[in-house]
Amino acid sequence: MDETLKKRLLDKLNNIDLKKLSDLHVVLLPDFFVDHFLYFDEFEESTDKIKNIYLQGGGNLPGVKQRIHQGGNAANTALALARLGVKSHLICRTDRLGLHLLKYFLGKEGVDLSGVKSDGKLAITTAMEFGKEHSNVMLGDTGSVSDFSFNCLDDDDLERISNSDMVCVLNWNLNNYGTKFAYDVFQFAKKHNVKTFFDSGDPSPKKKDIPDLLNNVLTGEHLDIFGLNENELRYYSSADVKTEEEIVNAAVLLKKKIPARIDIHTSHFSCTVDKECNIVPSVSVSKIYRGTGAGDAWNAGNIFTELLDFQPDERLLFSNCFAAQYISSPEPVHATLPKVIVFLSKR
Repeated sequence: MDETLKKRLLDKLNNIDLKKLSDLHVVLLPDFFVDHFLYFDEFEESTDKIKNIYLQGGGNLPGVKQRIHQGGNAANTALALARLGVKSHLICRTDRLGLHLLKYFLGKEGVDLSGVKSDGKLAITTAMEFGKEHSNVMLGDTGSVSDFSFNCLDDDDLERISNSDMVCVLNWNLNNYGTKFAYDVFQFAKKHNVKTFFDSGDPSPKKKDIPDLLNNVLTGEHLDIFGLNENELRYYSSADVKTEEEIVNAAVLLKKKIPARIDIHTSHFSCTVDKECNIVPSVSVSKIYRGTGAGDAWNAGNIFTELLDFQPDERLLFSNCFAAQYISSPEPVHATLPKVIVFLSKR
């Protein structure tokens, strides 16, 4: 780790007035999922056991560790920002059980849930994680996430957006109205001088819609920041990127088409491409407890430091640390700012 950069970042973090963080408002929409995690041993060994049970006509596979907690890009990012001290507002649609679970997982941490509608259907993801690498296979029921449009927003929602410092549209890949929704939200936000952030999620389910997204959202004038990982970059750049050099070069070429700043996070490094290109290596940890949710944590760190006007390399290092601490925590709980400072100090 660059010691000069580390010291510079620590100085800035230690000088933050924690009481003023709640003056920062971020609106996140439109998804909340109940995440049901199943933790398996290595893939081949586990699938062989499942296959044998199936072939015998059914049965039980005991000893599979499981966990239920909040999920969804918007909900996870809202929770992470609230843990950092920012006032986050979640707007989504679920059912009465979903609202109850949101109050349990997010409300007690300070996330504003007044924009949550409970007249829809609960979205559920079952994520199977395999082996020490935590490679995951996710099975999803998108519930009301799939049909969330701009028409779902009421006057109070629009007021929240217009009074925020940033509005973030996430999970485009699971929303049938994703492109139109993002366009409408960002167009409205820019009328009120609100910063805009977009992360599409894995675009593979909607490959045919990528040209429309590029033409109407990504290359438009209303988007400020486009966040993505290396897998998503492959779809938007049409390049089979693998190495750091290939990823950065593809991002630079994509930036020539997109006015928005491009922020990329990978397991080995992160980079931001704007007028200049900044690259910061990832933070190594001794043990990884999960892979799912790392991108949401990274986005939250990125948004947090963007609102505080950190320098690009400071922003990247903080986001890397925040994500590293999340995946290396035994419990799926995002760190508070003081804990991030301690974590960074020990690197």
